[in-house]
Amino acid sequence: MAVTIKNTHYCLAPDELTDADLEQRFEAKQLQSITKMSGIHTRRVVPHGVTACDLVEVAVRRLVAVKSLDLTKVDLLIFATQTPDYQIPGNACVLHGRLGLAQACAAFDINLGCSAFPYALAVVHSMLEAGVARTALLCHGDAISSVLHPRDRSLVPLHGDAAAVYLLEHSEAASGFDGFLLGTNGADSQKISMPASGMRQKSCSETRVEQVDESGNVRTLEHLQMNGPAVFHFSLKVVPQAIQRYLEQEHLQLEQVDLVLLHQANKTMVDLIYRALKVPPAKRFYFMEMVGNLAGASTPVLLAEAWRSGRLKSGMRVLMASFGNGLSWGVTSLVWSAAESDCSHASVEYDSQLLGGKPSKG
Repeated sequence: MAVTIKNTHYCLAPDELTDADLEQRFEAKQLQSITKMSGIHTRRVVPHGVTACDLVEVAVRRLVAVKSLDLTKVDLLIFATQTPDYQIPGNACVLHGRLGLAQACAAFDINLGCSAFPYALAVVHSMLEAGVARTALLCHGDAISSVLHPRDRSLVPLHGDAAAVYLLEHSEAASGFDGFLLGTNGADSQKISMPASGMRQKSCSETRVEQVDESGNVRTLEHLQMNGPAVFHFSLKVVPQAIQRYLEQEHLQLEQVDLVLLHQANKTMVDLIYRALKVPPAKRFYFMEMVGNLAGASTPVLLAEAWRSGRLKSGMRVLMASFGNGLSWGVTSLVWSAAESDCSHASVEYDSQLLGGKPSKG
């Protein structure tokens, strides 16, 4: 028996931030240069008071509605996010209560961003294989727009908010995961950071002082910061090498892979990685133009959309690579099996009426 994905759903943040909106905030010529590089023209963002936990709950309840998820059977809940509702308690515990899951269900968070999907899948896979749990609900959600300074031209045009949920169990089907490859370069962990976001540097009047960098980006120590050139270089150097090592590790050839999914950081970066690996256009898939870089939710939403749109079909082998803050990366692949229920026409829009618990107040 193999650990397989039984079903999935995702939810987009309710608001849209278009290029026209940003032209009211940033200089038009500079914005056009950024959007041409990124391939992103609309971002889905949360309004004040809506959180990653809310987005995840909507996606979960849609799986329940189509009868592909029995909440009474869930005995493992993992929530991967870097924009939790609270520092304490974790989002997994909050969601556990809102869904009314059994007390025998384990629930914990994974604090990781853009690379989180392969990491979280590896954890779920290990726990199911070890017999610690039988039915796992893996949740990815980020509301990155909430931690960006509104006048940070380097990040605001790139990022959006969303959530994706996955139901995983053992299956007798001849499908499942081939393996996992995970890596970290912690020496460069500060290349993507929020300096005043924890116990090392606590929030105070000084951390809320606005700073303007040499490119005119405005932020404070309490906002997300990224060394764009360093992260770009890291991604182009490390990710193709990691995918090649993974293929060698699992004794696979690229010809045996039907679809290659990459974290949707920006189209220029994704295209350069595809080109370095010589991935043919028929095996490429994108989902960022109208939603943005969804951070930790990017790759899980991408996979869910590939299935929802019909690009991914039962029996196909799909390889996924996620990478970002940490600096960390992960690669995995699996043979996709037919989902138990057809959610291909289900809405992915946010609907607060589906929330069983009270939405978090920002």
